[in-house]
Amino acid sequence: MTVPDPDGGSGKRTYAPDFLTELFRNPLDPGYADAAARREQTGGRTGTGKRAASVSSAVVLLMIGFLLVIAYRQTVAEEPARTQARQELVEQVERRRDETENLQTRADKLADEVAGLRELALSDAAVAQLRDLEAASGLATVRGNGAKVTVADGPTSVDAVTGERRTEGQVKDTDLQLAANALWAEGAEAIAINGERLTGTSTIRQAGEAILVGVRPVTTPYEVVAIGPGDLAKAFRGGYAGQFFETLSARYGMSLEVSVVKNVTLDAAAEQKLRIAEPSVAPPAPSGSSPAGSGSPVPSGSVSEGGR
Repeated sequence: MTVPDPDGGSGKRTYAPDFLTELFRNPLDPGYADAAARREQTGGRTGTGKRAASVSSAVVLLMIGFLLVIAYRQTVAEEPARTQARQELVEQVERRRDETENLQTRADKLADEVAGLRELALSDAAVAQLRDLEAASGLATVRGNGAKVTVADGPTSVDAVTGERRTEGQVKDTDLQLAANALWAEGAEAIAINGERLTGTSTIRQAGEAILVGVRPVTTPYEVVAIGPGDLAKAFRGGYAGQFFETLSARYGMSLEVSVVKNVTLDAAAEQKLRIAEPSVAPPAPSGSSPAGSGSPVPSGSVSEGGR
């Protein structure tokens, strides 16, 4: 079977009786070969087209190179200004940091002077009671034996499907809250996390990926040091919190270490500002007035600390 070339060429395709076998053996239509031959005969026009395409490509590349040169020169010209602005910011931060340190030193000195004058004005019994209250509230440096609980983040993995970083092995603020509450429950008298002393109004909260104790960030490894009974470490390890951290360690690779500490010192917390205070006893009534004429007495022991 012979079929003429539909493009008008001289090539003809002869189909064997087994048409499918021949089609797979010779799939290219003869018209393509004739078209290639005609292009070779008109090589002058084809060469001109190639030269035009080459010129166009050269022009485009030249324009791209020109734009890159302009961008580079502009970047180089702006670099000194950016460097100067960055240096000014760095110097400003350093100045503010120095000012803050100087003010903090002055504040500590004034606080020591106030404490000295206060002790001179109080009796020995009142001074001893005041120091006990300051130690219990976290406003005084304390020293003693106790326990240290150290927890650290486990290895970070990446989800193979979504590419997101898994954070199951990272220590959370709730983990540190659990550790501190468990130590309080076991009889701890003073606790500090990475050197930050806990008070009755301290907070442990998450801020993005950082953990804040009060207003200061703490990083892994997290050391929770507590002063308390001699069996504090053993009690923590055998309690609910210790078992919980053991589970986290086995499942997510978080590290846990509970040890006994001897003669450890915990610094005082920053002094808290009292915004509202009421006396623990009713003030004496003025002479010549009725004790019951001014209403109910002030409730005992109500002291509120602001800032929370």
